Amino acid sequence: MNPLIESLRRERSLLDKGNLSWRFHSKKCEYILPICDYTEVTQRPNFEDFVANPLNPGFQERFEEHDRTLAAVELIATQFADRLIQSNQFQKQVKDALERYESDTLANRQFPDLASMPGSLPRAVAENLVNRIEVLPHHYMTHEFWEKYKNDFELYQGRQSFHAVQQAAGTLKDVSSKLLRDLENHRQLLCGAYDIPAAPILIDKSHSVDAFIV
Repeated sequence: MNPLIESLRRERSLLDKGNLSWRFHSKKCEYILPICDYTEVTQRPNFEDFVANPLNPGFQERFEEHDRTLAAVELIATQFADRLIQSNQFQKQVKDALERYESDTLANRQFPDLASMPGSLPRAVAENLVNRIEVLPHHYMTHEFWEKYKNDFELYQGRQSFHAVQQAAGTLKDVSSKLLRDLENHRQLLCGAYDIPAAPILIDKSHSVDAFIV
């Protein structure tokens, strides 16, 4: 349960910020995953036992609800971004902003040169809009571009298609938050019933009984 709880906490933090971590190239959310993918391969048997055990009723259905909601978010985000990319108005606006940026670059050599990415820049802008990015990390090539021109693209977040993205993200946030709360409560219940700690017990094998078993 611990990997799921920790991962859902990170997921909720992203959703609180409105950042879906959606990526244009994969059409998927990079850091918001189906529930099973929050476990390592070595943890999968424990995960399978958890969902099959009658002591944990209803969680299989809750996990499936989360994954369906996530898939809906990814689909709606993809539809919004694809429509932007197909829009002549959007393409022209990115092109005009890039030309202004390149003009500034000539005057200020500290700006990264984006001449090599005119084809990928519209996709980067669409991705930022989906994820409601306010500030990009400084090491991103498009950091300065987005800092200067992000307000020019806010009008696209007023479209009905973007409102659909926000609505789907809100539904996912609700599902995720309730699942997290129920997992935390269930873990506390099991820990109390079986008198075990929620955190794993770290054992120094050099001093354990098992270390002397040949």
